[in-house]
Amino acid sequence: MICPQIGVGDHNAFCISGFGSQSLILLWARKTNLSGLFMNIDIPSLLIDLAARRPVFHSEADLQHELAWHLREVFPGVRLRLEYPLARPSNAAIDILIRNGGEEMALELKYLCQRIEHEFDGEQFALKPQGAQDIRRYDVLKDVWRMERFLAGRPTASAAVLVLTNDPAYWRGPRGESTCDAAFALREGRSVTGLLDWSQHTGAGTMRGREAAIDLKGEYAMRWADYSRIDRLFGEFRFLYLPVACP
Repeated sequence: MICPQIGVGDHNAFCISGFGSQSLILLWARKTNLSGLFMNIDIPSLLIDLAARRPVFHSEADLQHELAWHLREVFPGVRLRLEYPLARPSNAAIDILIRNGGEEMALELKYLCQRIEHEFDGEQFALKPQGAQDIRRYDVLKDVWRMERFLAGRPTASAAVLVLTNDPAYWRGPRGESTCDAAFALREGRSVTGLLDWSQHTGAGTMRGREAAIDLKGEYAMRWADYSRIDRLFGEFRFLYLPVACP
């Protein structure tokens, strides 16, 4: 991801990738004109920084609000909107919309859970298994498709899809071509583009409400990264970050 780079004696540039001090970021953000910057916001690095205080979330809404809060901490000059409605006739909404002057960035989130119970900093977390990995893989790539449509006709906008999960079924499989959702696989190292559809043997119940094929204009590589680790079954949390290409 492109980001401003810091040079010797340059006090107005900073590479967010791999930062180790939130206080430095906050100081820099407050002293620097953010116009034109936010399209270079390194969401993965912000997420890794967030993991130190929030290794697990109760729900997707919890993740959404905490990430938005962290964005405002680091970039206090930007405007944030949660559940920002897309243009009609769509009834969908953007999870987090970031605005800076005449520019904007749309961020879609998915929090896909397996069963785990954990206490952190005096707070109890009890995640329930969501299952239905086939339709949730479809939903992730449908979000990518929706963000491609959002970017159409918006030359100053950017967009991305972020998936956080403790279910290894997403980064490991499915690997075969015989599963009904093979076209929507998110496994590590795979790339997706073009027309993606359910296998011919997929049942009507599985596809209900998701019958339409997904036609992606860009090409997207599945590169998963570590988020946090809890010493118990399904305690490994990983994330997938997909910057969306302009159609």
